This record gives sequence, structure tokens and C-alpha cells, in this order.
Amino acid sequence: MTVFVGGAGELYQGDLDLGRRAAERLATERQDGDVVVEELHYGAVAVAQRLAELRPSMFVLVGAIARGREPGTVLRREVIPAVREPAEAQRSVEQAVTGYVDIDLILDVAAAFGALPERTVCVEVEPASTEPSEQLSGLGERALAEAVALVRAEVLAAVDR
Repeated sequence: MTVFVGGAGELYQGDLDLGRRAAERLATERQDGDVVVEELHYGAVAVAQRLAELRPSMFVLVGAIARGREPGTVLRREVIPAVREPAEAQRSVEQAVTGYVDIDLILDVAAAFGALPERTVCVEVEPASTEPSEQLSGLGERALAEAVALVRAEVLAAVDR
């Protein structure tokens, strides 16, 4: 059983870079041999290919995405891939090959390629700042700590099964 933890982020775009920071933090911790932690800035198609290569029993995706919630909100959700028309899936892949990457695009492309594990969990943070910056906002830093704790709990529960 392999658990794949991926941090999705937009490099140096304020709180949208939270996924990269989460992956960096988690990667420095001692992980069970069945836990793979990676930062996923390399693109949604490459993430789908990596999922197909690893064939993990669980995928935990962490990052920030603007959805209109209260800034700093941390949400854990189980991902149930929507059945999509081929044209919709094609549009997602077209977006992905431009190099753009975010939580939704990773999930859409991985689902389109049939690479998304049955057990997929997303830990999302509502960004307070999306302006170019090497730093997270104060709310982003607090949300990062909470998001990392949620990811740790998911991994621990999966490994203990």
C-alpha cells in the first residue's frame, strides 16, 4: 500500500504557493517507506502520469485555491470524481499542457486519465493573498500548520489500516 502526498501550488504567488510549502515541510519528516511526498508544480499531466506510475492506494492533495470562503479556512474533502464528457476532459488536458497547475486541474486531468485512486482526499486552504510573493500571509502561515496536521492525520490513518 502506497500513500502519495502531493502539494499543489502556484510558485511564489502568495498563499497559492501553500501546497509547495506543505510538501517541503512534510518531506523533511520521517515517513514510512510506503509514503511518497512530492511537490507537484510540474504540471497536471505529469501528476497523472506519476499517479499511474505509483498506483497508490491513497492520494492526499494539499494546496490553496480561491473558492470564496473566509480567508485562512482549511477544508478536508473526499474527492469523488465527476463523470465528465470527453470534450470537458480534453479542455482540462489542453489547459494542463500550458503548464498551469492547481488543485482542480490536477484532479480533473488525473480523473480523465483514469489515474485517480479510489481513495483521494484533498486538503484545501482559502488564500488570503494571491499577489506575487515569496512569503505566505499571516493567515496562510496559520492555515499551513493546520493543513499539514490534517495531512499527517490522513497519512497516519491510512498507514495504520
